[in-house]
Amino acid sequence: MWYVIGICFALLFSVVVGLSKNKTEANSKSTSIIHAVTAATITDLTPETLMSLSVTQVNILLSRLEKEDPPVITMGAMCYEMMAAPVVAEYICPVCGEKTIYSYSQSAFLEWELEGCRRMTESINSHTDFEVNLDETLFCDFCSPNFSEEEPVMLLRINYPNGTEIVNTIYVIDLMKLDSFLQGNLFYIDSTEGHIPLQDSAERMRELLGFEKE
Repeated sequence: MWYVIGICFALLFSVVVGLSKNKTEANSKSTSIIHAVTAATITDLTPETLMSLSVTQVNILLSRLEKEDPPVITMGAMCYEMMAAPVVAEYICPVCGEKTIYSYSQSAFLEWELEGCRRMTESINSHTDFEVNLDETLFCDFCSPNFSEEEPVMLLRINYPNGTEIVNTIYVIDLMKLDSFLQGNLFYIDSTEGHIPLQDSAERMRELLGFEKE
């Protein structure tokens, strides 16, 4: 009889210990990113340690960007031959699938930069636990038939878990900076492969993310 009771007690104890261990591991996992941001050196901050950043964790990165000494500018290639932009470009809307034809003024962006903007947005989205979407509908004559401005623009839509949506006009340079920033960098790489400090862009990062300075 006492033998059976002893076995039951041992099993119950092992279950309780196991549950306690799992809870501790879960709590440890939830704070690991914050620890990586606050305790690691700049060389330790990698995309692998900065996945699924929360609002709190992004604010920590912003504070770090504003306070830490910026890296030295590294200039990229200065001499290269510019390609002539296409005379026209076809824009295929990812929402409705319809085609809009653009002239020279938008052809370089549509042919050479738009796909990179989409990839950078995907990268940004992969490093946050909130939704980040690139809205291109102003480029589509069918999705935005009443758009009256001379040149269309992209919009960056950020949706937070509490239901808040932040919408801003976004440009290629903004996406380059935001993508690099959310990977833990204090710089971004420009179109000439130069490394440019991000500290002067901290206010723009806050604007795009909808964060007020604390």
